[in-house]
Amino acid sequence: MNFISRMEGQEIQVELKYCERCGGLWLRPQGANGVYCASCRVGLAAMPNPGEAPPRKARPRRKARAQGTDLQREDLQSQARIDYLQGVAAMEVWA
Repeated sequence: MNFISRMEGQEIQVELKYCERCGGLWLRPQGANGVYCASCRVGLAAMPNPGEAPPRKARPRRKARAQGTDLQREDLQSQARIDYLQGVAAMEVWA
């Protein structure tokens, strides 16, 4: 058998490159644009894209407060504060 005649015409030109991640040497077809070896390409494909933010977990929403209850609470607090201060003032006068 003549193996040399069978192999003619099947040659491809390759370039010796180093991996920019691990520093290992590998061959790539001439003119190709890859800069990582096959094992590093697999590892990098599994990593998240650095330009994308990680997915955020949804937090439960708070129930909206009714506007009227806030005004009533503030009114009660200010009224209680006034009563307290009036009591303090009365005690100071008697003392």
